[in-house]
Amino acid sequence: MNAALRTTIRISSDIWHRRCGQELLLPSSALRIADHHLHASDMLTFEDDNDWFCVSQAVKCFPVDRLHKKSVDDAQSSLYVTNVGTSSIHLGNSLMLKDETLATTQRVFCRVSSSASAPAAFTDQERNKFLEFHPTVDVSFPQLERFEAKLPDSKNSMKSVLSVKVGPQHINFANHVDHAFLAETAHHALHSIS
Repeated sequence: MNAALRTTIRISSDIWHRRCGQELLLPSSALRIADHHLHASDMLTFEDDNDWFCVSQAVKCFPVDRLHKKSVDDAQSSLYVTNVGTSSIHLGNSLMLKDETLATTQRVFCRVSSSASAPAAFTDQERNKFLEFHPTVDVSFPQLERFEAKLPDSKNSMKSVLSVKVGPQHINFANHVDHAFLAETAHHALHSIS
């Protein structure tokens, strides 16, 4: 079973017109749609003491010929649970436009007890609810990678590439900085240094 949602693709802000002539959905737009779908599904509940944190995410966007013309049709977002841990859940999302895949995402969310500042384990009932959304079709989600975060040895070796102010418009439903905003900022920073 999957939770399906119809969504729109905005020509002016969701499509990346690459120099090589390819058109594809921006990774930040794929995350925005996936985030909207997740919160609209009520799959992750924000009860009393619990909060959810996205600890890993990956996006893969695929070129689609003449996407700017095809995007007037509704796209379909499908939400899946690919794995359930003790207090974490792996969520996959596929975005389709008719029979063409626009993007797939995979994210890991951990549930944390705010008062204990520790993981909040799922009950058997919650695990069973999540597992109802396990994919029944063959969907290839992007692989999540592990990176070691290291700060440079000296401040002198760091260089500012892009400066962005975070405002209320960048805060999502769960009162966290929006994934799409973070991806878009990284996208702009990478393009400004290349």
